[in-house]
Amino acid sequence: MCTSISIVADVADLTKQFQIDRLLAYQSNRYEVRPTESLSCITVNRNKERLLDECRWGLMPFWAKEAVCGDRRSIFTNEVFARIVQKQRCIIPCSGFYVSRTEGKETKWIYYKMRSGTFGIAGLYDVWRSPSGDEELRTCMMLMTEANSLVSPYHSSMPAILSPEQADEWLKPENKDPYALSDMLQPMDELLMIARVLDSPQAKMDIVTDAGVLI
Repeated sequence: MCTSISIVADVADLTKQFQIDRLLAYQSNRYEVRPTESLSCITVNRNKERLLDECRWGLMPFWAKEAVCGDRRSIFTNEVFARIVQKQRCIIPCSGFYVSRTEGKETKWIYYKMRSGTFGIAGLYDVWRSPSGDEELRTCMMLMTEANSLVSPYHSSMPAILSPEQADEWLKPENKDPYALSDMLQPMDELLMIARVLDSPQAKMDIVTDAGVLI
């Protein structure tokens, strides 16, 4: 599981990279974003405009299986997710993601990022409404795929990172073929990524300056 991510991109760069039409909300310089916190999210509205907004990381109910990180192999067979994936796909812009591994009493944090800079993770979004109808919450989840050789020593799965071309296809509402959509969710080429082992949790604040031991 991806324990947390970072997003430090400038809004102008993000808008240009993902061809955002309308900015609704965005916070930069977030060195660690965890589940249940607000997460930057790119969606497409009925007018086919790309929106940059914020969603709560974790579908409701939060305790449901795969509410935070969904497995690409199950979202197309699970009845609830299969409905959402047809029309409520999103992209989570990301500067890097963290994976942790505990050995004895020691926990190691590994930070992964793309050599090219900011990237997009495939995701799904939903709108949760309270039983009384007086509360509405936008939520999202990221999708996971099998780990590549850079991530696999620390975890069996990794976020489904999209190439720029895949990101365009993922957001198109007319794309509904589950086989074509599933085929986009493959492990990213490890040669395009960098991994760093962080000495301590405090080192997360230094990721922009490439702190940590390169692996």
